[in-house]
Amino acid sequence: MRVLARIGLALAAAALLVSLVTIGYSVVMRYVFGAPVAWTDELVGYLLVASVMLAAADAMFEGEHISVDIITEQLAARGRKLAYLVGLAAVAATALLLLVEGLRTVEFSRMVGLRSNGYLALPLWMPQLLIPAGALLLLLAAVIAFLRGLREGVPQRKDPMPPAGLE
Repeated sequence: MRVLARIGLALAAAALLVSLVTIGYSVVMRYVFGAPVAWTDELVGYLLVASVMLAAADAMFEGEHISVDIITEQLAARGRKLAYLVGLAAVAATALLLLVEGLRTVEFSRMVGLRSNGYLALPLWMPQLLIPAGALLLLLAAVIAFLRGLREGVPQRKDPMPPAGLE
């Protein structure tokens, strides 16, 4: 699963790089050549969804998702573990919901032949498939983290960063 999460992260990074190149191309075409390119905004939107959804599982494994520690740090080890497991269960439930509803949306879009309204006129099921794909990766990562949390407890943070400006 860790390898799949890394592949997802690599694909997310590639999507960001393609977004950067696409935006750069659009800017040059518009302001240097006076020939705006209409399809770039639509493509960059799809690539942004890809980068977010495909990177989520790796962020889960690395412990980089947003968390609020102000309360959990005050808890005893047992309470901290319980809060951690409840949080992972919530992530898994959300990922499962995204997976199921994402697959239903993809199925509906394919069934009725929906296409994007933009200049690309893509079959909508193609970019929509990014949602359940990323959700499946996140669900598997959350389940693995939950099982590891049951066995080993709350993982230690690698590099706790102090809040900037509060020194």
